[in-house]
This record gives sequence, structure tokens and C-alpha cells, in this order.
Amino acid sequence: MAIDRTIWTGAFDAGQFPTFPCPRCSRGRVAFDKDTLLTEEPTYSESAHQDDGWGPDWTIERFSLRLRCSESTCGEVVVVSGDTVWIETVDQDHGWGYMSALRPRMMFPSPPIIPLPNDTPSEVSEKIKAAFGLFWFDSGASANSLRMSVEFLLDHLKVPRTTMKNGKLTDLNLNGRIQFYEKSNPDHGETFNALRVIGNLGSHGTSLTQEALLDAFEIYEDALSEIIGGRSAYLAAIKKKIIASKGKY
Repeated sequence: MAIDRTIWTGAFDAGQFPTFPCPRCSRGRVAFDKDTLLTEEPTYSESAHQDDGWGPDWTIERFSLRLRCSESTCGEVVVVSGDTVWIETVDQDHGWGYMSALRPRMMFPSPPIIPLPNDTPSEVSEKIKAAFGLFWFDSGASANSLRMSVEFLLDHLKVPRTTMKNGKLTDLNLNGRIQFYEKSNPDHGETFNALRVIGNLGSHGTSLTQEALLDAFEIYEDALSEIIGGRSAYLAAIKKKIIASKGKY
């Protein structure tokens, strides 16, 4: 399933704050509780209003709010914090102006960017969930956490961490492990290699856009649904069932 990127990037008008998948029950959506919004401007920002060149886009604000799960039996609460950005707007009555929009920098507990199959190994899921939380304020660290999850997934797939070279036992780096794996699984090997590249950027402190990180999550979701969830085998069984029963069941 394609990621709805409109909810994971940018800033949002308070009246149109998006809903997110619940991090606890996965059935409900966590939605903005409007009574919980708190926005505050620091003193140094207020003082800048006295400057002759001041404009609304100079304003610095911090905010916090809560999201609540729509499932009555769950009711999970997600705490969101961040800053505001000023966006140019135009309307028929007042012409050009500015609107303050909420830009999330942290969500806890973090809504899942992609669903994880039920049988995902705990070491893998823990690193991916850490990547969910880091996504908002440190995309590099988020990418690095995804990279580490690939190492644990390769452990689950029995891909060795060492090899014999010149008669000596030698450690395999992630690239070497992926090359070993993709000899028999070229498609998923390519996915792991892409995740390695993204993770390396994060490890080296290279600038990484949220768009690139969302691409990484999206291809990872596809690989996990196949490797852990067995999606192709599941769908093949359904096809055989329909054909064998002629749809009469």
C-alpha cells in the first residue's frame, strides 16, 4: 500500500490537522483533540516585534497538542510537539497575508509509517519503530535505525555475519551480507541494498530529505509483507481456492 505522504511531511493548519494510524491498536486513527493545543511565543520573539523591519514571518512559536485514538476500547494518547511556520496566503477579501501552520517535530508514542507483519522479529520491529519516532526530528538517525533493522532481518533469514577468506574467519559488512543474500533473492537483495545506501547517508551525517526516507519505508513495507507476511503465498492460495471451488464457498 502506498504511503499517504501528505500526512508525514510539511506543516498543517490547526483546523485541518491530519489523523494518523494508532501506534497501539492499529485499528483506530489518532485525531487532534483541539482543546489540548498550546502555542507559545518566546520572549525574544515577542521583543522582535518592536523592530522596524518586523514581519509576521519573523515570529517564533512552539506548540504542543494531543491526539486521541478513535477506537473506544483503545483511547491511546499521542503527544505532539513542534514549532510553527508562517505560510503566505491569499484570499478575495484581504489579499496576501500570512497563516501560522503547525510543524511536528516529535510524536510519542510514534504512529507507524508502515504496518509491520505480526511475525516480524522483535529486534527488527524495535529498530523500525525507533525509526518511526526519529523521523520527525532526525531523518539521518531514522535512516540509520532502518539500516540496523536490515542487519537483524538478515540474521532472521540465516545470512551469515562471517565468511572464510584466505583460510581466516572474516567479518562480513552489511554490503557483503546483502551480496550473499541476493544470489538467491535478487529482488529483495536490491531492496536491502537501497536501505543500506539510505542508512549510510544517515550514519555519515549527510543531509537526507523526508521524501527519500519515505521512499525507504515504502520499499521496506513491500519486502516485509513478502518475506515475513508471505503475501504472494497467501494470494496464491486464495486463487487456487477460488478456482478449485469455482467460487462456491
